[in-house]
Amino acid sequence: MINGMMGVLVGLSLACTTALAIAVLRFSLGIGSILAFPGGISGALITGTVSYVLRKKKPKYVDYASLTDPIGTIFIGGTISDFLLPLYGVPTFEGILFWWGLFALSCIPGTILGFLMLKVLKKAGITWKDFF
Repeated sequence: MINGMMGVLVGLSLACTTALAIAVLRFSLGIGSILAFPGGISGALITGTVSYVLRKKKPKYVDYASLTDPIGTIFIGGTISDFLLPLYGVPTFEGILFWWGLFALSCIPGTILGFLMLKVLKKAGITWKDFF
């Protein structure tokens, strides 16, 4: 949820910094694993990049960039996770599918909630233009 909102509201660099800070916090408190790093940062990277492009090309649709978070979190972060912690000793396609499934269980609901929160903020008069 946070990745999608930060990528749209404050941009690429601050979204990645926030994802890194949240991963460090979760890992240090023991409520997250080392896999919070590749998943969160890659999701923020994709969302921030897409929102940057949409700001330049189609500013009306910048909020929809938050829906691209699963591309980074699931596919890029899940793939990196299988290389960090392979299930079968070496990275396999089955292991990658396993990580993709686990990452999708938390990423997709969070992405939907983040998108809905952006719409609520937009109705309240808070948009990405307030931060740039």
